[in-house]
Amino acid sequence: MKIFFVLMLLGAFLYKDAFSRKTIRYRPESNNNRIVGGYNVSIEEFPYQVHLLISRDGEFFECGGSIISNKTILTAAHCLAGASSVYVRLGATSSSDEGETIASNKLTQHPKYSKKTYDYDIGIVTLDNPIKLDGVKTKIVRLTDKDTQVKPGQNVIVSGWGATSENGDGSDSLLAVDVPIVSNDECRKVYRSLTIRMFCAGVPQGGKDACQGDSGGPAVIKSDGIQVGVVSHGIGCARKGYPGVYISVASVRDWIKQVSGV
Repeated sequence: MKIFFVLMLLGAFLYKDAFSRKTIRYRPESNNNRIVGGYNVSIEEFPYQVHLLISRDGEFFECGGSIISNKTILTAAHCLAGASSVYVRLGATSSSDEGETIASNKLTQHPKYSKKTYDYDIGIVTLDNPIKLDGVKTKIVRLTDKDTQVKPGQNVIVSGWGATSENGDGSDSLLAVDVPIVSNDECRKVYRSLTIRMFCAGVPQGGKDACQGDSGGPAVIKSDGIQVGVVSHGIGCARKGYPGVYISVASVRDWIKQVSGV
């Protein structure tokens, strides 16, 4: 009952703040992540996807995340920076209604997370109450194994409710975009701080990318649905020559298991 009342207040007074993309205040203007050049999808196609409404200093911010157990959500560390609590909406194609909402104030950032370089940009939300997994609208995503290497040219699908253009408006309906993985050697030409815990994905001509509000969301291999990445950062949104940057799940797999047991 308490959560329902809080959400009614959020819907009435604070969703304007959330959808005006105040997540931008978490990060420099040049490092925003949203879905650009994507297509509409339903939660049944991406039942592991969740929407995070994050409370920080009396304001609310948006990010994405994925279900990795019935009590654990995987997201980006920068999404949890300074946060006091998180409302997790799951089982819904819309980010503003439908589905179920579970609150949590147990938020864990990777201890080596760097605000400057976004290295180790991985975080975990542990839920106060377990998710009722129905296998249709709510389902656990399979995580890639430790030390598994993504391959340049492999296609990943990235999903979320973020903005559909750089500095643009967000989408109330879930979107997805398919982008190929770019080699780290190629990506370092534009992101010199790229580490071995990151990989890049995008098309050379631009036009397809994650963007602001999608941060923390999953990147899964298109052919098998295994999550290999978490949306982290990038210069602008879908700019020519600037792919998006993702944290490699395989590179932080031990930490994820240590915190979540998964």
